[in-house]
Amino acid sequence: MATCPKGHDSATLDYCEVCGARIGGAPAAAPAAPPAAAPAETPAAGDAGTPCPVCGTPKTGRFCEEDGYDFLLAPPVTAQSTAESSAPAVSSAAASGSGPAAPSAAASAAGPASATASGAASAPWQVVVRADAAYFEVVKEMGGEDAGSLAMPRFVAERRFDLTGQQIVIGRRSRSRGVNPDIDLVGPPEDPGVSHVHALLVPQEGGWAVVDMESSNGTYLNDPRSNPIDPNVPVALKDGDIVYLGAWTALTVHTV
Repeated sequence: MATCPKGHDSATLDYCEVCGARIGGAPAAAPAAPPAAAPAETPAAGDAGTPCPVCGTPKTGRFCEEDGYDFLLAPPVTAQSTAESSAPAVSSAAASGSGPAAPSAAASAAGPASATASGAASAPWQVVVRADAAYFEVVKEMGGEDAGSLAMPRFVAERRFDLTGQQIVIGRRSRSRGVNPDIDLVGPPEDPGVSHVHALLVPQEGGWAVVDMESSNGTYLNDPRSNPIDPNVPVALKDGDIVYLGAWTALTVHTV
């Protein structure tokens, strides 16, 4: 028979059969308290839904889904970072710093096409369309099955066109073919030697170029007695150059 520290008689020698206290040793240690739960992480820049200071996208995690802004570190926002938020979002690797950032779409697009457009726009160009009697005589001298029936019109009004956009189509309107050229030479008076889609004026670095579109009677640059320019090949134009086509049409290009 044993006596526990609390004075109970117990037939068991290790623990009291009455209260369970340890017999013959130090009092048992109190059961360990359960581990306290780790305190929840306090967002550094407000609760979920807080707008990103760069782009305004509601917060759903540490990083902004649009521009990669770190809500935990809350770096200061500059005018440059605000402007960059309008560019396409970087990849998650770039946002976290684990990989190189891909070039922005705006940077990728800044190639020859942008330079061409800016070059042509830096000095506005214009084309003057008129009837040229000297060129008409050259056409008649060159002959052809229809040369004998050609007649120079008594009056053709001079017209001016500003060169803008990606291309200027020169030709003759045709409803049946759906052709509506920017410079329409259908008349009156109509130049019969002009194809429906005869030529193009296209912008290039620093100016414009002319392209013959496989016209029936060809396109000539400055000298109508020379060979026509090659079809489908852009030929650069200078200020004051004259493009001849059809039976009497001359187009003079110049800067304004």
